[in-house]
Amino acid sequence: MVGASFHLVLYLKSAINVYKKATGDVGLKDLMSAAPKLLDDLYENTTRPEQWPVFLEKIANLFSADTAALRLSDLNSPVIHHSYTIGFRQSINRFYETEGVERDTFREALANSPLGKAIESTAVIADREFENSTHYQTVFRPNDNFYAMGAQFERQNGQALHIGIHRPRRRGHFRRHELNALELFSPHLRRVSRLSHLFADLNQALDDAQHALDQLPFGVWHMDTNLCIRWMNSTAEEAISAHTFGLGVQSNRLRAFSGPSSSTLRQMTRRLIDNQSLVETLKLGGTGACLVMMQSRKSGTEFHIGRSTSQGILCFLLDPCRPAQLNPAQLTIMYQLTPAECRLATLLVSGLDVNEASALLQISRHTGRTQLKSIMRKTGVRRQASLQRLLLLSADTLRSNDD
Repeated sequence: MVGASFHLVLYLKSAINVYKKATGDVGLKDLMSAAPKLLDDLYENTTRPEQWPVFLEKIANLFSADTAALRLSDLNSPVIHHSYTIGFRQSINRFYETEGVERDTFREALANSPLGKAIESTAVIADREFENSTHYQTVFRPNDNFYAMGAQFERQNGQALHIGIHRPRRRGHFRRHELNALELFSPHLRRVSRLSHLFADLNQALDDAQHALDQLPFGVWHMDTNLCIRWMNSTAEEAISAHTFGLGVQSNRLRAFSGPSSSTLRQMTRRLIDNQSLVETLKLGGTGACLVMMQSRKSGTEFHIGRSTSQGILCFLLDPCRPAQLNPAQLTIMYQLTPAECRLATLLVSGLDVNEASALLQISRHTGRTQLKSIMRKTGVRRQASLQRLLLLSADTLRSNDD
């Protein structure tokens, strides 16, 4: 009697499990428990789309599928602009992207479904009819697939991004709980897609900025209050790596290897941070070169996780062998400077003070100071340090056409 009861319990448990599998309860629980880790992987690869196939492989395994695809397609024409796939034979994938997409049985259904809504193949076409379709014979059958589900999760500028998951007939069609789970991923896929675009635009802007900085005839770099360099242009990199002016980098920090001491650099930085001066200037030995340092921005009070709260220092390395020749015509248009004032401004931006520039121009100190006051009045600054800052930061705009 006990044995019969035991077998009855086992039978009931087995029957319950069969019922749960049929209704999707067990599958849904498994899907939900796996979702957080998959989403972590997805967001981790926001800036690395080349890793998306890893996510595709994991999500395909989650749905007992062998193949999956993320595709960027045209909404108005049967054209695939880009795709990431796993499990597809390369020849089949090439055929689909060049010819097979036009006969894709599910393309129109995906395009007409609400954004993020998952659909499965049996809701679009009956099994018998699908067996006789060109799409099955040329794409699904060679890859041993029969059932599919997918969703378009982004539509912009006449293009759509969609995810597709496929599996063999022996594993059965995709059920409601699986469609629900895929729909949970759709908004996250959309966000990751948009974040990827934002990061791509940001990287392009950074590349453009770096290219512009590399065109400057003088070195420029940014560092924090500990002299740790965050970025530099190619001119600065060349000079510092060769210790041309006694400056170099050690453990990513600016160091003085000859001439000025590192303590001098730190003192200059401290005076800037403490607002004791707006610009610090340092002659570099007998080379005629000059290091100009200034605050790059005020310390922000906003709450940003991971962002440095320390003020930054913007540095210019002015090399007399690579002068920043300003464009007199531009100076005249922008500030109505006279030819004599343009000549003085060009020397000031190279790191000379007004007395040194006056001597080089063979004019008296009084004349030089008079011209300097006129330049400052026309440019709207009150201090020579501010003028030098203005000219340095405008050097790319005011650069001579002969450079």
